[in-house]
Amino acid sequence: MQRRCFAVLSLIAALIAGAAFAAASGKPKEEKTKGEIISVGEDSLQIKTKKATITVILTQKPSIVMDGAQMPPAALKRGVKVTVLGAAQPSGEIIAREIQLPAPASAMPMQMPSGSGGHSH
Repeated sequence: MQRRCFAVLSLIAALIAGAAFAAASGKPKEEKTKGEIISVGEDSLQIKTKKATITVILTQKPSIVMDGAQMPPAALKRGVKVTVLGAAQPSGEIIAREIQLPAPASAMPMQMPSGSGGHSH
């Protein structure tokens, strides 16, 4: 009985220690943040979200995608709305892993005016 109690207590202690270690490891949480680019620097962006202006760090060479296609860094321009996936830092900055650009607006298909069948009689 004492051995069983000791084994259970040891297991509980190990689980608590593991949880505490995981919490203390400080691994940044992955976040998805939407905003509009207000400035572009060499290694960072400033985006304005509904709540605040956030610095997005680009030093890890994030992938830049639009509708599934890779885009060049030149696609990151002031006024462009983006979704940033990356690790949030305690300072509030985000180290970008991926930056998603909105798909271009598709052109409306041209419609023929009613009554014109494409040929005259």
